Amino acid sequence: MRRKTVIVILLLSALALSALCLAACDRGSSEDDRPKDISRMVSAFYAGECEDFAVTFERGSKEEPFIADGKTTSVVDFSSLRVIPLRATEVSEISFTLAGAAGESVSGKLTAGTFGEFRAEVAAEFAPVKVTLTAGELTREIDLGDILSGCLSGYDAVEIARREFASRSDAEGQEGEQTREIFVKLITGDRTAYYYYVSFIGEGVDYWAVLLDPATGEVVSKR
Repeated sequence: MRRKTVIVILLLSALALSALCLAACDRGSSEDDRPKDISRMVSAFYAGECEDFAVTFERGSKEEPFIADGKTTSVVDFSSLRVIPLRATEVSEISFTLAGAAGESVSGKLTAGTFGEFRAEVAAEFAPVKVTLTAGELTREIDLGDILSGCLSGYDAVEIARREFASRSDAEGQEGEQTREIFVKLITGDRTAYYYYVSFIGEGVDYWAVLLDPATGEVVSKR
């Protein structure tokens, strides 16, 4: 339990810092009925790993670029593949093939980022079940699991968080303050247990946040 508490505290601290340090906001041409105060949402999340790489594929919507200013402006859909080397590597590029259960596939290349991870936007509308990675002479095939299978949706998580912060929201409304933008991300500290991180962001360093168990909706931590 103590280890879990430490992980939760570290996750909240890291996510708060990254959200507040990101810099500015692109709405797709089609308008839909998703809430207008949500600046980031996750709709699908797949993950897997081997001894050499940890992989995630995420689909959702987000402001692009993002500014933590309490406003939701330009939002676009995204689908992103992220690879973290688990062993030291000197390669600057990783080739990938993302595959679905019905034979669908998409291939491309991932380039190294600032913190040693490899990431790329990938136009994959299907549900991926595996990914093949090639880094130099090393090739690995990794099965991907649907982390959100049977779980609450990101929008469900937002509604739970709204109820948690109802009294604060009412107080701000009475004071005539602006509404907050809502930032939703699926996070993990050990690549085993995942949590919804839901943050209500105001101006400057003003934010509220909860960690939710995606299977039960339990509030694990609240700030």
